[in-house]
Amino acid sequence: MNVQIVINEKGQQTAVLIPIADWEEIQKRLNTEQLFDEFTSSMKAIKKDMDGSAKLKNARRLIHV
Repeated sequence: MNVQIVINEKGQQTAVLIPIADWEEIQKRLNTEQLFDEFTSSMKAIKKDMDGSAKLKNARRLIHV
């Protein structure tokens, strides 16, 4: 990955530039991780509903978290 760092006139790092192909790969990974996190959260909610420790209010909330 060819990363470029943008520095302002005070010498502070203000931005990072990466190639678009690398950015697209990062986005794919983030979307996959987000989907996994939402799935895990949904499974925990279902388990709580099944063991009686919590009641699901609306199944659609599990799909559209």
